[in-house]
Amino acid sequence: MALSIIMALILYAVFIAIALYVLNGMAFMKLAQKAGRGDIAWMAWVPVCNVIQQLLLIKKSGWWVLILLVPVVNFIFIIIWQVKLLQAFGKHGAYVLLYIFIPIVYQILWIVWAFSDETKYVEREAV
Repeated sequence: MALSIIMALILYAVFIAIALYVLNGMAFMKLAQKAGRGDIAWMAWVPVCNVIQQLLLIKKSGWWVLILLVPVVNFIFIIIWQVKLLQAFGKHGAYVLLYIFIPIVYQILWIVWAFSDETKYVEREAV
């Protein structure tokens, strides 16, 4: 009995994870298209490439992903990248607090923003 409950919970968690992965992939594909970067929209579906895609959307080199290998510095740079990504799509940088404290809500917000007509890519030289 206990084993079947555990298996059901595992299957439920896997289903939720797959659903979020698909929705997140669709969202960042759509966001890349909104940014006029249809050439990199496919990167939303490939692990690690989706991080590179976000870097390219804020006009940083994909090689910056190597910063993620440096402990402590990686956390700081991820927050900076997320703030710049938020600003690139006209969102307030304070949303990054959700990324830190409630990541699932932050991910769901990106999915909602991607399919919202109000979300526009704001081109900035300093981004």
